[in-house]
Amino acid sequence: MRPRAALLAVLAVAACTTAPAPSPPTATGSAPSAATSAAPTSAARPAVAWRRIADIPTPRSEVAAAVFRESVYVIGGFGGGRVVEIFDGQRWRRGPDLPIEVDHAMAAAIDDSAGAGAGLYLFGGNAPSPTARAFKLETTGWREVARMPAPRSQAAAVARGSSIYIVGGYDGQRLVAPTYVYEASVDRWTTVAPIPTPRDHLAAALMTGRICAVGGRKLSLTTNLATLECYEPGGDRWERYPDAPTARGGVGAASVGDRIVFVGGEQPSGTYKEVEIFDPGAQAWSRAPDLPTPRHGIGVVALRGTVYVMSGGPTPGGSQTAVCEALDLR
Repeated sequence: MRPRAALLAVLAVAACTTAPAPSPPTATGSAPSAATSAAPTSAARPAVAWRRIADIPTPRSEVAAAVFRESVYVIGGFGGGRVVEIFDGQRWRRGPDLPIEVDHAMAAAIDDSAGAGAGLYLFGGNAPSPTARAFKLETTGWREVARMPAPRSQAAAVARGSSIYIVGGYDGQRLVAPTYVYEASVDRWTTVAPIPTPRDHLAAALMTGRICAVGGRKLSLTTNLATLECYEPGGDRWERYPDAPTARGGVGAASVGDRIVFVGGEQPSGTYKEVEIFDPGAQAWSRAPDLPTPRHGIGVVALRGTVYVMSGGPTPGGSQTAVCEALDLR
């Protein structure tokens, strides 16, 4: 799915809480009137607003999503476990079906500039229980690659250089903490520092070279989290950042520049419209325009300054919608 970089997305749920005042990360790891002023005035910038884009052909939820070669890929999920659909910014087309039906999987892409290992990857998910299987999209279809060290679903994946990090998730019995790293150039897995707050249905994105996990829950719609934690590869450690304003799981996140855009989610009484942005320079969260169609289990990616929110569930549980929306943040 992609520009010269990749992100993922992948998926989860939430409940409203208020974050404490922003704090730095810690290891855990009178102006003249218009009538009298002679200075020229500039035109007001247009308001940032969501726009509806082409509906996805196969409505789904609990999807995986990523950007590769300037296109958005939406993969698997409830309502189309083998389905792969590709959005080029104007229209949708069908991609090669997955070899297995899967939901709650994790996707990420490695840019062509990384050389060996470049491509679109899919990891784990429920098939129907959590699996360790992993696949790479080739010109002729999906090819199986090295399996994860253990089964995992409801996690998040982020690409950094030629590596893909799998954070958080569920193994079929419990929440899991180990952070897996897939070295695409050699088709090999390693394990690095565990996430301090194990959770499922979280989102993750790359921020200033760090792999950042946000939101999620502890296996229940009533235990949503606002936690933002980031992994620093150079020091093999996690750092805590200010909590998001709204605790939620079943979420998505994407990076625009150095900022993280945090979208969607669910709780027992409904789905979330809140869109929140974390600025690492200010060490603070701000509110963006509300998502017009609140939902969870979404595919969230960013491409050239535009955040895309694809499909998902408009009500808690296994609902699906064809609605797709975009927010230009250039």
